[in-house]
Amino acid sequence: APKFLGANIDTSRVRVSTSLKELRLNFDEYVMLKDINKNLIISPPIKKIKKIIPSNLANKYILIQWEDELQPNTTYNFNFGNSIVDYNEGNILPYHQFVFSTGEKLDNLYISGTVTDGLSANIKAKNEKTKNLVVGLYKEDQTDFRQKPYYITKVDDDGYFELNFLSPGKYRLIAFEDENMNSIFDSGKEKVGFVKDKIDLSKSISNKNIRLYPSKKALKYI
Repeated sequence: APKFLGANIDTSRVRVSTSLKELRLNFDEYVMLKDINKNLIISPPIKKIKKIIPSNLANKYILIQWEDELQPNTTYNFNFGNSIVDYNEGNILPYHQFVFSTGEKLDNLYISGTVTDGLSANIKAKNEKTKNLVVGLYKEDQTDFRQKPYYITKVDDDGYFELNFLSPGKYRLIAFEDENMNSIFDSGKEKVGFVKDKIDLSKSISNKNIRLYPSKKALKYI
């Protein structure tokens, strides 16, 4: 697999300027980005992504440029999933993440758990839809659940998920099918599940379970 060499952000990765407009990651060989729109998850979301390199040609670096001003005192996680591959043999650099903070430290809380089907108690479906399950955290003041979650991650084939580098606070924890891979829950079209009570995240949480139901059945409880 390609070897990550460094970035345009120094190794401490804290006190990064909120005016930063690009992330550049350097590698020891030519790389390609495979299904980057499906794999790349940025938490918290940066809305106006302007450019991602490489697109069609191989390169020895990955460059992501955006227009938004970054939020102060915020930890950003760029999770590339399995999108980074070497040009010659297609070897994958698995689940590569790059994390930095505009504050004094990196947030280090996490939530992990499983997603199960509320009707069958088994998330391993018999089709490809299980590959598009995501889990998101909405901040307490986010009232519209049809926008991107503040934090988001993909669910693996066994129904397991991890949300990492989280800041303390109160959140709503939701899982949903993301068939069109826009990181937004489309009401009426996709299954959804949620933890009914708000989560007061003051320390890390393990073994949280979320059960999925058809959206019309589940949304009346949100």
